[in-house]
Amino acid sequence: MDPAFRASRPTAQSLCLALPFLLEKGWQMELWCLHHDEALDPRVKVRLLPRARWLRLLEPLWFWLAAFCLLTIRRWRGHNEDIVHTSGPDIPGADVMSLHFHNRTWIGLQVHELSHSFKDRLKILHTVIGFIQETVALSSKRWRILLPVSEGLAKRVRPQLSPDKSVLVLPNLLDEKRFNLSVRPLHRAALRTRLQADDRDYIFIFVSTGHYHRKGLWPAARAIRACREMARKECGLNLRFLVVGAGDRAQQSLIPQLNELVPGWRDWIQLVPPVTDVESWYAASDAFLFPSRYETFSLVALEASACGLPLLITPYDGHEMYLKEGINGCLLPWDQEGVDACLADFLRSGRHSMKPGPASSLNAAAYAARLDEIYTGLLQARA
Repeated sequence: MDPAFRASRPTAQSLCLALPFLLEKGWQMELWCLHHDEALDPRVKVRLLPRARWLRLLEPLWFWLAAFCLLTIRRWRGHNEDIVHTSGPDIPGADVMSLHFHNRTWIGLQVHELSHSFKDRLKILHTVIGFIQETVALSSKRWRILLPVSEGLAKRVRPQLSPDKSVLVLPNLLDEKRFNLSVRPLHRAALRTRLQADDRDYIFIFVSTGHYHRKGLWPAARAIRACREMARKECGLNLRFLVVGAGDRAQQSLIPQLNELVPGWRDWIQLVPPVTDVESWYAASDAFLFPSRYETFSLVALEASACGLPLLITPYDGHEMYLKEGINGCLLPWDQEGVDACLADFLRSGRHSMKPGPASSLNAAAYAARLDEIYTGLLQARA
């Protein structure tokens, strides 16, 4: 169950890519959603629930209610599916729940860090709804298996669960066909020519389609601005910044903020709309800068690492899955002064020239094998 089952969404991408392998193992799959990718495997039966577009951001809440009611009615009528797996939002009564976010943690950060503007209060209200929904799902009496995407997230949710609940960490998979070390020689020269970048240009990349405040866009931009003069004089580098994934609406919001917070940004920051070949943009870049305030895994960081970029990230949940300090990147502190200092040290120490290899990760076949093991074990335990 997932309201928007698209491979472009990290919350659904792993399941979407693993579906063909699960089908080959003999599982019959039925998808409940509001909409899905056109490229979905035709062997998957799809049950489209009625949409409520007028609810906008709250439409997933409608899906949560509709799916729960339909599931309850079907069980009452004796239609018991072997396993019900929800990947968001969390449906009470599901047997397996993939967990990609923890609203209880994020709401605390919002209250302490965001301003009290009307827009920010609406964001907090949206998180409160998610927190209520999350609490109801985690307290469901039906026996279930939780699949958090990182050990950090697992540590946060375990205190909320009764002892009979099973928690198995299942990280997001990496599409190794797209994200690997071969993309650098394939795409780097052509895209850097398009960007008019020469050997002196050192390009940091930030990838996100939204939630820029939470993901640390402003600390990243300020840190680069603070280091540009030093990098030019001491390292002979011209620092540039690619922000990939900012669509038209996002840019309408970001540009006024950039004008206010980072004057003169157009000389070294480039806003790039959502792209289908983000691996090419990793190849054209030199380091991945992502001082996010809260994540539970951050698939984009894993993708950047797989493409050979050093990572500069904060200690959010999941960083322990792929960051090795001093080997494939650097851990940034939360405060702005600390980010500035770490970025300057990264450049002065020569670590900016490191060419790390990819972090360990699951591919689609391995991810499907883990799910097959989990599903089979669940059925055997019931028997």
